[in-house]
Amino acid sequence: MLQTLIRIGQQLSQNRGDWDDILDSPKIETETKKGDPITNYVIPLIFNLDERRVEFGGLLEYDPDESPERFFNIKIQGGNNKAIYTCAEWKKLEQLRKTFFGIPDKRGTEPDRGQFTDAIETSFADLRTTPLYETLNEIFTLRNEFENRFNLLNNTKLTDTDKEQLSDDEKRFLKAIALRPSERFALVVAQVVWSEKGFAKPTLFSQIDGYQHFLKKKFPRKDKLEKTNTDEKLCYATGEHASNVGLFKRVIRGRATITDMFVTETKNYASSLGTTETAFVKAYQVGAETQLYLERSSKYLIENYTTRIAGIKHCIIPHLLSWDDADVETTLRTLSRESDLLFQFKTYQEIVGDLEIETANPYWISFLAFESGKGEFFKTINVIKDVSRTHFERLIGAFRKLNNEWKAVSGINWTSIMSMGKEQTPLVFNLFTVYAMIPVRRDKEKKNEALNLFKQVLEKRPVERAKLFGYFKELILCHYYGRYAGYTNIRENTEFDFAIRNAVFQYLAFIQILKQFNLINPMEVDQLDDLEEITLDAAPEEQILPDYQQKIEEFFLRMSYKPEHKALFYLGRVLNTVAQTQYKKEHKTKPVLKKLNYNGMDRDDIRRLHRDLVEKTQQYSIHRLTESTLSRFMMLFNHQNWTMKPDEALFFILSGYSFFAGSKKKITTNE
Repeated sequence: MLQTLIRIGQQLSQNRGDWDDILDSPKIETETKKGDPITNYVIPLIFNLDERRVEFGGLLEYDPDESPERFFNIKIQGGNNKAIYTCAEWKKLEQLRKTFFGIPDKRGTEPDRGQFTDAIETSFADLRTTPLYETLNEIFTLRNEFENRFNLLNNTKLTDTDKEQLSDDEKRFLKAIALRPSERFALVVAQVVWSEKGFAKPTLFSQIDGYQHFLKKKFPRKDKLEKTNTDEKLCYATGEHASNVGLFKRVIRGRATITDMFVTETKNYASSLGTTETAFVKAYQVGAETQLYLERSSKYLIENYTTRIAGIKHCIIPHLLSWDDADVETTLRTLSRESDLLFQFKTYQEIVGDLEIETANPYWISFLAFESGKGEFFKTINVIKDVSRTHFERLIGAFRKLNNEWKAVSGINWTSIMSMGKEQTPLVFNLFTVYAMIPVRRDKEKKNEALNLFKQVLEKRPVERAKLFGYFKELILCHYYGRYAGYTNIRENTEFDFAIRNAVFQYLAFIQILKQFNLINPMEVDQLDDLEEITLDAAPEEQILPDYQQKIEEFFLRMSYKPEHKALFYLGRVLNTVAQTQYKKEHKTKPVLKKLNYNGMDRDDIRRLHRDLVEKTQQYSIHRLTESTLSRFMMLFNHQNWTMKPDEALFFILSGYSFFAGSKKKITTNE
């Protein structure tokens, strides 16, 4: 991984401009939900010191290649750094406010200068004689004017009547930011008019003497500093000797990056190193140039190549072979889009045009979940490591194939299961769908069971059946008792029957995926061997509805149901018949569902349910419709040697309850 990161850093360092390490490119929208193109703009915020006014200028079309550098869109610094921004994203206009006018302190005391001025006075006193410093001080005198404008922008409660009562000047100010549905603001850039200093027309701060000098002093380019240590030492990252080797320290100022994992304090993982700096140097010694490459690449990956796995943001880090000369950027773009297929709500048709031809060589992938705060720390909270390219792509293909094939499987109604909302938006079956099936408690969002499960699947480690069916039980309990407030990822379903159906068949689908990759432990059963050899004579129901029974047998074969699974399936079918009868007779309720133990069905629970169902079929005079199904259950249910775990038994009963093969046979009852 380190070698690939260094390689990415080297590519990023070629033909690098003086400001590339500190500039930020905003994420912009390129098309509306309807697919119409979006035009993005830069809007000037003009401080007119001649007329003592704050106003917006004419729109400038945003160019993603040139605008960030032209207008010096500096990346927002974390920690206690002062705001020194003369350009910001439209949604971060507050940064300009802090830069030029400061903010009240915790006691509510109003500032007497802007934070940019404060930064100069505190750390760069030699710039106090520059036009930059004078301009900042003069702009501060427009504080009240700016606050009035700022409040007007943020007043979302303005009605049409209120707007009519605004002054002509205020109306012009608001009109300047009125956009069409297909237009957006990408950046807002500060300009100044001050004829006394030679700024007769709106002037960018980058053209004011002192501004670029300030940036060079605050953000020195590490690769242009003199090498203070010419003695060559071993660089642990490259395995080669290099000059300027030392402790791993942050090179680029700003947000934390992956390299901040290399701590230099006696906390957590570093406690065994002692307290001396010498010990840390020995553990983390890296060449200065390599440090720069690593930091640039990690910063680049965090900002451009991330995906959400089980609700947690992960950085995508490839591991290429040392002799693989393929373009890393192409591999990264393809990996990012493929990650959307596996982890996000994306269809193959949506991204197929973005998949690019990449290296034919093998590689591996790590997914790194992290926390970072105020640019001061970087904490790893999950690592999915060494996922082979072959396994990753086979998983994507397996999910896609199953999603297409199951649309034709009888008894499931897969298309309905994989539809969402009133508009029946089609979902795709992938790990994003599976995430919505594994209940994640709100207090365990960062390290959740779904994330642990996906880590096992991606790292090709078997999943315990018991744990999987435990998740299913917890999901059914959530739906049954309406515990949605306690979970972060379970979508509320108003119809319990639909919630059961969706859960059962999506779990079955996921189990089929795991079986393909030998990632699920075999069932722990000690059932009698002769059960496998049982063949049932055609029952009356089978003679009347041969197609119906044939669809059931096809379902058993596809799902690899064993005799004990089939027994519970048939019991679930009887449960469904009784429930449907009650729905018609009991004011659209299904009291029989209360006979299930949703905490799991052990042998005694199954026996009790069987007795209750027999009684209900007699009560509603539907025993002729269910006797063959009940007889199948009795022949397959090995009650003397029953070892199936309760959670799993609940699942297979509900699989029978949810199955629907389109039988046209009507249920008739005696009144």
